[in-house]
Order: sequence, then C-alpha cells, then structure tokens
Amino acid sequence: MAITFNKKVFFYTTSQEGSAEGAYFQDLIVNLAEGFQYLGVQYYSSNNYWKLSPEDDQYLLQCDSNVTHQDCDIVVLERQWFEENGSLPKDLFNPCRQYITVYLDCADGLKTFSWLPEFRQFDFIFKTHYNKNIRCYSNVHPWAFGLSIRVIKELIHDIPFAQKKRCLLVNFRHQKFSHSLRKFVEKTFIPQIQDFLQIDTSNDDLTIPPHNPYHLLRWTQTGRRHYPNYYKRLTESVACACFGGYFLAPDFTDYNDRTSYLSTKLISRLGLKTNRIAQWDSWRFWESLAAGCVTFHVDFEKYGFELPVLPKNWEHYIGIDLDNIQASIDKIAEQPEILEKIAIQGREWSLQNYSPKAVALRFMEKILKTEITV
Repeated sequence: MAITFNKKVFFYTTSQEGSAEGAYFQDLIVNLAEGFQYLGVQYYSSNNYWKLSPEDDQYLLQCDSNVTHQDCDIVVLERQWFEENGSLPKDLFNPCRQYITVYLDCADGLKTFSWLPEFRQFDFIFKTHYNKNIRCYSNVHPWAFGLSIRVIKELIHDIPFAQKKRCLLVNFRHQKFSHSLRKFVEKTFIPQIQDFLQIDTSNDDLTIPPHNPYHLLRWTQTGRRHYPNYYKRLTESVACACFGGYFLAPDFTDYNDRTSYLSTKLISRLGLKTNRIAQWDSWRFWESLAAGCVTFHVDFEKYGFELPVLPKNWEHYIGIDLDNIQASIDKIAEQPEILEKIAIQGREWSLQNYSPKAVALRFMEKILKTEITV
C-alpha cells in the first residue's frame, strides 16, 4: 500500500545542547528526524537542535516560531525534555486535541519517567531496554537505540573479515559503576573466549576532546560519546563484547522502588546471576553490528529482550546462554568459519532494519497502524 506522507510532526527538544559534560543527547529524536528527511515527512522543533556542521548555523531540527504542537498531527518528545523542565509541555493533553502524542523513553533503570501516572495519557511510549519479563503498561512498546547517520558515516569502511585483527574488544565506558552482567561475563565468558580471540581492553580518555572541528562538534553534542579511534578499532576488529545490564531479583520486588533498588545492588555486590536483566540495550551493540564485528551479548530470546525486529542468535549476533556458556565456546571451536558469516549478516541486518530511514518508516507504520511502502 503506497501512502503520501501528509502528516506534520512536532518535536519537543531541549533549549540548548549544552557542554560536553552535560549535553542532553537526544539520539532517538536525531534518528527519527534523519529518517523523516529521507521519507519527506515535514517536521518542526521547539528549539534548534543538532548542529550539522561547525562551519555554519544549520540544524537538523530547526525551530519555527510560527508553528506549535497544536499545528501538527504527531507530537514527540524524549526524556531530556522532562529532565530539563521538570514537567510535560503545557496543554499537551488538551481533551480537544487532534494530534497523536509519543514519548521516546531511552532512560536507564527499571523504573523510568514513563511509569509516572501522567504518562498514561500518551498514545504511544516507545521504550529502549524493553524486556517482556518486566511489567509494562499497555501504551509502552519496544524500541531501540538503532543507528544514526553520524555512526553509519564513521563505520562505512567495511574491511574484509580476513584482514581484521583476531581480537575481541572489551572496553566499556563505565568502569567505576560496572553493570552486574558485565562483571559476570568478565569472570566467566571472557577467560574462555580468549582461547580463540585476543582480548583488547584499550580505551579512550573521556577528558581529551578531538582536534578535528567536526569530531569535536559531535563529541560535544553526544556528551563525549563520539570517538573516531574507537570506531576505527571496531572496523578493524573481529569481534566486540556488547554485554550490558543489571541482574534483577524476582518480579515481586518491582512493585517497590526501594526494594527493587536494594535487591539489584545486593545481587551486583554478591556477583549473583538471574534470568531477569534490565538496561540491556546500548549504542555499542548497534555500533558493533554496523562495523561488521561479531557482536556478543546474551541470548535475547532467553532473557526476554524485545525489539521491533529481533536479531537471530548465531545468524546476526552471538547470544550467550549464561547457564551454559560452554555450549557457545564449543560451537565456536567446532565452526570457526561461522564468525565471518555472523559478522557479515549482522552488519547487513542492522543497516537494513535500524538505519534512520527504516526506523522512521517503522515509526510511521506504528503510529498510523498501516503497512507503508515507499
């Protein structure tokens, strides 16, 4: 079914991009806006956001003072608006409204703003880190960080697999407050996989800005998450460890914030493992796939991870069963050629399903509740 995009979208963006240390990085909005440009969807913004070049003052999202959310068909905001303003936009849920409201929830943790009573008024909440083993409200739907033009541009150079370094990147950003899943696999899985892949733990200094003006702009905009050397290492490496998340106690603890927090901290401190994992999605997962790395995580289906389109284990990524790590090690030993196949297929799958155009198309299909061909 072909469709003409005659819907207008209004984005609520934060008032300023901020310094590198405190930048409100609205990645999900950037991805959608980039995709809307491909699809010809007309969109507006409450503020100028995401400067395109250090040489001029053009923004991906430009404010038009003559257009408000009342003039549009779809209104979208991400968690950063709520964090900066402490409330939702005025009159967003006017009972006479004709527009659809969408909240993009990319917040970490078990309970986020989208659990608050006023968020039940949103028509759609698209949530990263979605896990079917964790209680969610009916207006909450699976979403993903996905890929932006910025990331795809850095990873566009596809090095032949045979020329890549036989190493596994294990270089997570947050070492001081390491995720309990990461701590578990570092003690169990990593020592075993290094029989096949050299472990590369090299990392970038978060405090050193790039010299190149373009990369400095992106480094600042992303809150120091843009590193050319990191992207180079990804494209040159065979594999990347993308484990992330916290083991949770049984679901009865979810109903009390204090109990949930303390139980999660205790599980992490004791080094325990459970089959419930929160905060599992990451930029690293998508960057690794797009770089043509063999991407290691836990088994999405076993641990209840949900995405709009799920990758297939041992086809697009390698998902480890933490109850039987040896099975994965044995499979790699018996079928070493499978690594190249997964790397190639994972890259193709991620670009096909989570490029800005694909994400924006999926967004419109979900909102309009119809299949769209363009």
